[in-house]
Amino acid sequence: MERTPTRKRFAFMIAAGVAAACATTQYGATEANLATAKSSAPQGASLFAEQCVRCHGERGERSARVPRILGPGALPEYPRARNPNTDPALSDPALVQLQGQSRPEGAPWRDPFRSAQDLYNYISQHMPELTEGDSTLTADEYWAIVNFMLRAHGVPLPESGVTPANASSVKL
Repeated sequence: MERTPTRKRFAFMIAAGVAAACATTQYGATEANLATAKSSAPQGASLFAEQCVRCHGERGERSARVPRILGPGALPEYPRARNPNTDPALSDPALVQLQGQSRPEGAPWRDPFRSAQDLYNYISQHMPELTEGDSTLTADEYWAIVNFMLRAHGVPLPESGVTPANASSVKL
């Protein structure tokens, strides 16, 4: 029967299409935004590398059991309604627990990040997950990370950066 080569060709074409689709999907910050963020927020870039990269990846693209935190749509939609068939992290108990911890009592799920203040409030209360021997960050260090992250997103920031005085007015 001649069906076997046709089936093999069809299976190969599907596999090639899936591989091509996966290869073109880039998560995390773009190289241009990341370079801008590193040059304009060097302290935040250094702290991000020390505190965030081990879980979230160098471009904030996600690794293992944590969500994307940099790149198009990562923050304003977190935690976004996702398709459990395409995102295995939805069934991850650690991620579900983290999302539950960020939810006010009685609320369905926490609101999306709308301003720099929302981002600061969340990361200063929940990040990084500390292990024995780790120390917490200072408020200034958290603000440096917020500045780096928002610049890596391409968010327009005031010339002096995000501060406690203007954070609520900086929209994501």
